[in-house]
Amino acid sequence: MTETTRKPRVPSTAKGEATRNQILDVSEILFARNGYQGTSLRDIAQEAGVRMGLVHYHFGNKHLILDAALERKLDLLSQRISDSFAQAEARPGPFGLEEIVTAFILPFLQAVSREDEPLRNYIVMTSHLMSSYRMPELRPSLARLSVVSEILTDRLRRHGPAISEGNLLAGVYLIEAALIFMVQDPGFLDDLSRDHHSVARLEDIAQPALRFFASGLESLREPS
Repeated sequence: MTETTRKPRVPSTAKGEATRNQILDVSEILFARNGYQGTSLRDIAQEAGVRMGLVHYHFGNKHLILDAALERKLDLLSQRISDSFAQAEARPGPFGLEEIVTAFILPFLQAVSREDEPLRNYIVMTSHLMSSYRMPELRPSLARLSVVSEILTDRLRRHGPAISEGNLLAGVYLIEAALIFMVQDPGFLDDLSRDHHSVARLEDIAQPALRFFASGLESLREPS
């Protein structure tokens, strides 16, 4: 990290931490709504109700805000997905490709269907960012999200039928690409939000996609 991009040291005070979190809350919303390129430091400062100098003081530049915003809830998202798999694996009955795909996708859909869900804007934000992953300046930041993908990949390796590594990674990529589109689609999110308290309703809406993904993975298995 160069001298020009190193994050300034900020005293650890309650007021400073509150301001920092306020800036990150707003950044998460703006990145989710407008994407990285469509959000400026001035937008963030104005929406957060703070001076531009405070934004620079706490983060230095927009890229460092993005880094902090991605890091802040990554553990929470990873734990949510891991818990979903643990619950699915503990249920009686089969644990095949459809159950694996369901355990991975449903936590995302459950989160984005609730206005008060702490991961809602984070998930929409990361979906927008992943759509821009080819931007060189975003790649190092977005690479850390691979820990979430690895949860799905690991379960497929352990529980799925014999799928070559290349086909497995291609399948995971296609599932994630579809999921990114789904959580960016306002019409789909509206459909989810109408009955957001009902897990059964979420599964009902998502079921065609879940079966489609599972069948696609099944088709990638190596012939015996």
